[in-house]
Amino acid sequence: MSAATRAFLCLSLAACTPEIAAYKPLDLAPARDLDILFVIDDSSDRGNYDAMASQLDVLQSQLTSVDGQLPSLHVGVVTTDLGVSGTNDLVPVASVGSCIGFGRGGQLQPFGAQTTRSYLEDLRGPGGTRTRNFASGDLGRELRALTNPSVSGGCDYQQPLEAMRRALDPETNPGFIRPGAMLAVVFLTNEDDCSLATGALLDPRNAALGPPTKFRCTAQGVVCDPDDPGREGRHDNCRPREGSGYLVDVSEYATFLEQFKANPRDVVVSAVAGPRDNFLVRNVGSPVLQPSCQGVGGSAYPAVRIGALVDHFGGALVDGCTQAAAYQQLTAPIVDRQRSCFPSLRLADGEDCNVMDVTSATAGEAETEVEIELAQCMPGDVGPCWYRYVDPAGCPDGDNLGIAVRRGASAAPAGSRIRARCFAP
Repeated sequence: MSAATRAFLCLSLAACTPEIAAYKPLDLAPARDLDILFVIDDSSDRGNYDAMASQLDVLQSQLTSVDGQLPSLHVGVVTTDLGVSGTNDLVPVASVGSCIGFGRGGQLQPFGAQTTRSYLEDLRGPGGTRTRNFASGDLGRELRALTNPSVSGGCDYQQPLEAMRRALDPETNPGFIRPGAMLAVVFLTNEDDCSLATGALLDPRNAALGPPTKFRCTAQGVVCDPDDPGREGRHDNCRPREGSGYLVDVSEYATFLEQFKANPRDVVVSAVAGPRDNFLVRNVGSPVLQPSCQGVGGSAYPAVRIGALVDHFGGALVDGCTQAAAYQQLTAPIVDRQRSCFPSLRLADGEDCNVMDVTSATAGEAETEVEIELAQCMPGDVGPCWYRYVDPAGCPDGDNLGIAVRRGASAAPAGSRIRARCFAP
């Protein structure tokens, strides 16, 4: 008996006897609310992200791939400028160049003519409508302005990790973070993190720290093999230095984010920054860290500290110089954790399923549903196709099963949702 015949028999009868194959209807749960925080370098020598601006359609299509609509979104931007203030300083130390006081203090940056809120809000409404706090109605346009701003002139000692922590403080930016939403943090910077435990790191009179250059951040924030950051040449196995006293340990930020959400899977950390596999120091009278890449986005330096936090939360570290397939990489771990669970699906049910994109059409006063069947993913398939997955952490009920759709380069049909009917032997 064919799958279609079994489905027809089951759906046509009031009840299916054990001798007749049964199909379990499984509707995909809606995508989770999503808060995205972009942490953007605003220093005088910042990179540019024009290459990413042209990929915003990929961001939107990927986020719609879960159930056919964008999730309810909050998007905010904070800059890396925290001035000369360290976490252990009661008051900022003396200004150093463009680094003054508390800098921009972790405040979300305003966008457009918006005056009531400093973050973009694009929420789901009834019947596929959207509720937005921006007049243009063009999400791509607003995201383009937010993620490639003209703001510059910030402190050249960038503190992206600490800027993230301050931006997520509800007292600093009330309303931005929602308790039940997923959180995605994306760093856009061409230098590594220099989050200060004390502004004394910048004091030019402190000769024990070497010449008063950015290399102080490298020496205090990174350890490699051999452990001599000022040694000229290539360094291997570079990783965050813990307990330097001058910079905040990366592990402290990992703990902060782990405790920030009840389920660590609700946090994704990614970055568009310098590759870490080319850590090279030159001596030009004093040690200087060399860029690890150059390209259309400018030059970038090895993001050892940032990369460690990305690794910890299973995000993507995108080459900041080429920015190739940037949003494809950045959205992949988000979409993966947006996969929906099916508590009623059992391993014993097998994978004999019909999975469909379902859209609603209205003719007069009558509403009908249109189903487009998707193929099951085979090795090498890029989509659109479906696959079953097992995820005990993300799907704690039943047999920890769910069905997800791989879209590839295709967007989900507008206003669609996923429906699955699986054969129960």
